Order: sequence, then C-alpha cells, then structure tokens
Amino acid sequence: MQVFFSLTMTAMSVSQSSTLFPDTNKAIDSAASIFNILDSKPDIDSSSNDGVTQETVVGNIELQHVNFSYPTRPDIQIFKDLTLSIPSAKVNF
Repeated sequence: MQVFFSLTMTAMSVSQSSTLFPDTNKAIDSAASIFNILDSKPDIDSSSNDGVTQETVVGNIELQHVNFSYPTRPDIQIFKDLTLSIPSAKVNF
C-alpha cells in the first residue's frame, strides 16, 4: 500500500510540475536577454574624463504646454498641458 501511495504522489507531482515547463523556458530566455544587456558595452563611457566639460552651467529649464502619453498606450494621457519651470541653482529635497 505504501508503494502505491508513493507512486501516486510521484505521478501527481510530475504532472503538476510539467505545467510549469513553458514558463521555465520563458524565464530562461528572459534571463539570457537580461545578461546580454548587462554584458554589453555602452557607446558612452561614463567613467571617462575625455571631452569638453563646462565649468559652470547657468540657465533655467522651462517646459510649456507638454502633452505626453506612452506609445504603447496612446489612449491614456500622462501629462496634459503640463507647464514646468525650474530656476537655475535651485535645489529641492
């Protein structure tokens, strides 16, 4: 009786875990994609000191009447007529 019970439980476990195999392949593909992105070398080296660096940059940032929605969801508008003004040398926490 114990052998029958253990075989039944094993068969149930195998049948339940077999439904996860397609998701396992998706997870492996996703992990490979993420590792390819992490291993890639960017075009701009952020640790390099080459190039022109401005000593001081002074200026105001101003956005007027900005409308924005993501391309994948154009029916949902994120910003509608946004106006934003950021004065120079201002820091907010």
